[in-house]
Order: sequence, then C-alpha cells, then structure tokens
Amino acid sequence: MTSRSRSRLLMSALFVWMASLVLVQAASAQTYISAEPVPTGDVIREGNLTKLLSVGYSNLELWSNRLLEECRVVDKVIFFLSADGAIRTVNRGNTDVEVAAGGFEAQTNPTFVFTLKDSGRNAVSAADVGVLDNAIGYVLSQGGTVHFSPNNPDAFDFPLDYAVVSFARHLSGLRAKAFFDFVGTVDPALWSGALAGFTQIGNSMLFLQPDVSKRQFVSGLSTAARRYPWAAYETLDRQDRPTTATAGVAFPGNDWVQFPNGDQYLANLGNPSPRLLSALASLRQLHLVAVANLLNAIDRGIVSRYLDHQFRCPELD
Repeated sequence: MTSRSRSRLLMSALFVWMASLVLVQAASAQTYISAEPVPTGDVIREGNLTKLLSVGYSNLELWSNRLLEECRVVDKVIFFLSADGAIRTVNRGNTDVEVAAGGFEAQTNPTFVFTLKDSGRNAVSAADVGVLDNAIGYVLSQGGTVHFSPNNPDAFDFPLDYAVVSFARHLSGLRAKAFFDFVGTVDPALWSGALAGFTQIGNSMLFLQPDVSKRQFVSGLSTAARRYPWAAYETLDRQDRPTTATAGVAFPGNDWVQFPNGDQYLANLGNPSPRLLSALASLRQLHLVAVANLLNAIDRGIVSRYLDHQFRCPELD
C-alpha cells in the first residue's frame, strides 16, 4: 500500500469516526433541571435568607456540596420516588447531578444541576423529569425551579428562546457569577429584570430569554460576550450571526404563603402513597435543619470552621 493510499484510508476512517461521533451526540439529547439548595424567604423568613446570602457564593457552594455528597439529599429523593414507583426511568446510567451556578434576577446562588439523558436507550421520560423536579422543589423549599430541553421545544409546558455563552477556560461558579454581573452593566434588563437568569452547564452558561424582546436579548448578551475575556456567544445562525434557539421549558413552583405544606409541588407527583409523602416530608425537614445549622454558624461567626470541620448531616426521623 502506497503512502497516499494509507493517507486516504486514514482520512476515510477519520471521517467515519467523526460522523459516528456526531450521530452519537445527536442521539444523546439531554434535559436539565436546576434547583437551588438555598430555600425561599417565604419559608425561612426574608431576614434569614438575607443572612444566608451574606456568607457569599463560595461558602454557599461548599455547603451545597456537603448536602449533595455527604447528606445525599438528591440520591434520597430519587430513591424514595423510585421505591414508590413515582418514577421508573431515572437511574445512575442516565442521570448526573452537580453543584453549579444559577442566576435569577441579579442574584447568583449555587444550584443542583441535573443532566438527564432524554433520548435513545436508557432514556429518562419527560413525565419522570417533571415528577423529579417537583419533588426536589418541595424538599428544598423552593419558590420555583426549572427544567428544560434545549433540543426539543415541545418537550414540556411551553417553548422559550435561549442562548449559550461558552468560555475558553474553566468556568467556576464564581466566574459564572462575575459574567452574569457583567451582563448587568451592558443591559440591566438581562440581569435584574423580570425572569433574567442563567444555568451553568460545564464551561457554558445557558440564558433563557427574560421578559424582553428577542432583539434586545441577543444584542445585549452577545455584546457582553464579545467584551468579556474568554467568552464566546455560541448560538449563531448559518451566517454566524448571533441568534437564539428554542427549548422546551417548565417552571414548577409553590406559593408557600398560600400553600405552606407544598401542595402545588405535591399535586404534580401523580398519585403518591402516604409512605412517599412521609419520606419526602422527612427529607424536607432534614434540609431545613441543615439550613438552621448554617444560620447558627453564621450567628456564632464560625462559618468557615463549621463547613470545614464541624458540618454534620441531620438524621432522618
């Protein structure tokens, strides 16, 4: 075989490999859930919420990781839902959860970001995504959460435009927060305006279109990305001009003032058994005790020592 023939063979093999990779990626569409561990002020009172936020993003990120990795709050929610038959398709092979940044109306907090495989073999069903998101929102005493499918505008409650900004260096939660704050200097409506926010996914930030026009959204966000070091606006049309894509989105929530028992979340769990409701209620109390313990550490001025050495997971009843 001549060197030219070998080169053609290698190029052909490379092309086949790249085509296969594209097909695999296309067949592995993903849905995301974002839910913060910091509870709503309607449950813990606004003064306590302000106190929690005062310790800064890094301390809240460490606390969130403790809840995820040591207390296994998310694992326990999935276990109880699965054991009761409320969800049937969520498993370790198609679901991953990590602590990342999430921003909403000028505030950036750590959030539990779920990445769920939603197509192909061993896919998570859309119904199970909804049940899981509502259960997580209930356990974490959230005013609202979000789940969305960037690849399927018809996946959930309604379609909503989005855009992605990626970074050519490691994107920590603090760096994501810094960029979100910078967006506010370019266009405050994309930072502190109604429904302005983002979810960090790896080294990218996915911004759902807030309550502004598509033109304002694209112009402001692409301008911010162009001006910011290491950032790139990724959502482009065929002429490489900034545009948007469309996701299928749902925003489960609960008005804790009107429904202090979380009824709006619980109503979306299908037909949960008394055993499941009791288990989720216990997990919710575990989380609220963890919140109270952190507030106590703040009052005593020992946040760093508490998170580094004294943190203990509350026990289930």
